[in-house]
Amino acid sequence: MSVLRLKENMKEHRTLQPLPVIQLTNNKGDTMKKILVIGAHYDDAELGVGGSMAKWIREGKEVFKLTLSDNETNFEKRNIRVNAKESQDESSKACKILGIKEISDFPLQSCTNVIFDKNQMQLIESFVLDYKIDTLIMHNMSDIQQDHVHAATIAYVAGRYCDTLLAYQSNKYILPKDYYPRYFIDITKTIELKKEALNCYSYAHNRYRQLFEMTIKQNRVWGYQCSMNSEEIFAEAFSILKYTER
Repeated sequence: MSVLRLKENMKEHRTLQPLPVIQLTNNKGDTMKKILVIGAHYDDAELGVGGSMAKWIREGKEVFKLTLSDNETNFEKRNIRVNAKESQDESSKACKILGIKEISDFPLQSCTNVIFDKNQMQLIESFVLDYKIDTLIMHNMSDIQQDHVHAATIAYVAGRYCDTLLAYQSNKYILPKDYYPRYFIDITKTIELKKEALNCYSYAHNRYRQLFEMTIKQNRVWGYQCSMNSEEIFAEAFSILKYTER
């Protein structure tokens, strides 16, 4: 990626504007049109952003999913075994349910060994610029899962020229720094699609047969927190790294 090309993509000055402390957005009038969601593992995007991705598709936006590792796992002490090929097939089915486009010809790192990789970063950066991606969704940078941490760093650097950078949480570990979301998306109308997409993955992905269920419950809690009413509302929550209004 040449310096000249990067400068050409920075011609228009962008001014960052603060968001309200809590926002249940209806996505009208925003600048999120072409969205890239990056995860370390195949089910990360569905866990953190599944309902939002389906909602964005319904609104006529373009949504791409990119996974950085092969997802192959053999953690005998926890009896966790995940096959790479099966995970890829399951991801493909989940993407079809959500209506999103999956980038499938990307060079992958080994699961549990994801590190900041310059080549991966530059490939993502090229995709962001070539496809005019304005919004990049990534892992929370204070995650405790190391694949997630390095995936977040790769995504953050590659998407630094995007108008909007949002971070999601895909697991429920106790983190070294609290996950403190301030941007909420109402996914009540797409929560069933999220459930259906997650159910494409085998029990090995659904850690201790609880992760998927815990995620949906968390969406219910966030829905209540950002709406403060008695109706059953589901929401996905994001921390804001960058938000641009033009």
